[in-house]
Amino acid sequence: MADVIHAWHPDVPLVQEVLHAQFEHHAYPSHTHDSWTVLLVDQGTVTYDLDRHEHQTSNSTVTLLPPQVPHDGRSATPDVPFRKRVLYLEPEWLPHNAVEAAAETPMLVDPSVTSTVDQIHAALNDPADVLAAECGVLALRDVVQPHLKSPVDTASDRPLARRLRHLLDDRLEETFTPPRRPLT
Repeated sequence: MADVIHAWHPDVPLVQEVLHAQFEHHAYPSHTHDSWTVLLVDQGTVTYDLDRHEHQTSNSTVTLLPPQVPHDGRSATPDVPFRKRVLYLEPEWLPHNAVEAAAETPMLVDPSVTSTVDQIHAALNDPADVLAAECGVLALRDVVQPHLKSPVDTASDRPLARRLRHLLDDRLEETFTPPRRPLT
């Protein structure tokens, strides 16, 4: 079986691109998107690192990858193909403050989210269904947003620790010793 890829740019507001693909041996290197990536794996399982944390898809569960957050992807089982459908949505589809929550918990285990994504893909397969696709994208935003509200945890320093870890990693070669002040 050869890889099968179908990608297009529908004339639907907020939709940058649509991808339907089946990969036998494909692995994505680490990369980012300028868009929200709404991934639905229909067959097989995909393992991916998102913001340096490993995750795995499950069948018929939607994965939401935020813009500008590095991720990769590969079949979770070597030599077992996977089939996926992907929506690439404009960055303004969700508010910027949803990025961190999506990076923390990218899997949306909710049948209403999966059903909405299915309906969007069905509408996108028919060029006459532009309005249905647009309505679906807006409805998807409504069913996704409640999943992205982080509970307020005043004792948690995880976001601060993550930012500090990134800062340290980015400046591994630099010295952190402050300059000496002249004695007066």
